[in-house]
This record gives sequence, structure tokens and C-alpha cells, in this order.
Amino acid sequence: MPYSFQSQWELFYPVKLPISHYLIQDFPQFWFRIHSLPESKRYADTAAEYELLLNRHNKIITDCFGDDTSIFIVSGHYFSHSRNNKAYDPAFILPYQFHLEQEINLKLLNPEDYDDDEENSFFRPYSIETIWQPKTHNELLRKIADDELRAFMISFEKNIIVAPYDGGIDFIILDEVKRNDLRNKYQDWLSPRADGL
Repeated sequence: MPYSFQSQWELFYPVKLPISHYLIQDFPQFWFRIHSLPESKRYADTAAEYELLLNRHNKIITDCFGDDTSIFIVSGHYFSHSRNNKAYDPAFILPYQFHLEQEINLKLLNPEDYDDDEENSFFRPYSIETIWQPKTHNELLRKIADDELRAFMISFEKNIIVAPYDGGIDFIILDEVKRNDLRNKYQDWLSPRADGL
């Protein structure tokens, strides 16, 4: 499969891990973050807050990708060969027909971060190629916002990674003009902190 997620990721981002929480440290010069709710509130509690959160997410992601753009949704879970907790497996949580990618031996890649007693020393990415259209991925966005799972979206064509988390969205945009335009357009959604977190 010459255009699979894994082959494109290795071509575009060699030696980077396709794990959402590593993206900030791997691409600090191309990163910015918005918060999902006013005053940096982390979790939605009401129907109105969920509606606001999803509207914000759909609006800015559409401005990033555009309508009908081909993207990959990438999720995954940590495990050890002796213990694999299916409760965290995105294949059982999301209504997508994921492709199982090759497992990543984290201990082999980062031995200083994983000792011999580490339970979750492997990561299994899952990917699916789909189309970005506003509001069609609301279930995914809501589950991420509720901290039920982690996932990111990527357009290799546009070289943009969108990584929602429970509290906002991290963007990796290598095009400086586009990145600055989006930061300016959505400046009211940015973190007030000096470090942007």
C-alpha cells in the first residue's frame, strides 16, 4: 500500500512517533493551541457548552483543512505483550473501520523513558482514511473532549496535523503564513499563558 498512513508518516516525519501527546515536543516551532471553551474551562458540563465546543472545533478545523479534504484519523493505545486492556482500544470505542498499523516498541526507541517494569511499553496505532466535513466527526471530537480516548487528524497533502485533547486543540502547521493567519483569526481562543499551553 504505497499511500498508506504508515508509509506517508515515515516519509513526511521520519523518526517521529504518531502519538498525539508527543506532537508538541516534536514540532514546537510549528505548533499553536486553542482552548475549547471560554476562560480556558477544560470540560463541558452542559448541552450549551458541548454545542459551543463542537462549533469551535468544527469551525477552526474546517479553516485548517477545508471541506472534503482527504485526511487520516489516527488513534491507538498502549499495551504490553502480557496485558492488553481492550477498554482503551479505539477499535471498540469509535465507529470507524480502523486499519491496524505496526506496533511500536517504545522501550526500543526510547530506552531511557521505559524501564523493565514498564507495563505499557508498546503502542499500536490505528488509522483510517476519510474525508473532513464539518460535523461528521462530532462523536470523535466529543469523546476526545471528554478524555475517553486520544486521536489526531492529519492531511499529508496540506502538511497539517490537528490534535484535539480534553481542553482544546493542538495544531501543527508547517506553512508559517497559514499558521499565523489562523492564530490571528482565532486569537480570542488562544491560551492567555506565555507558553501557549
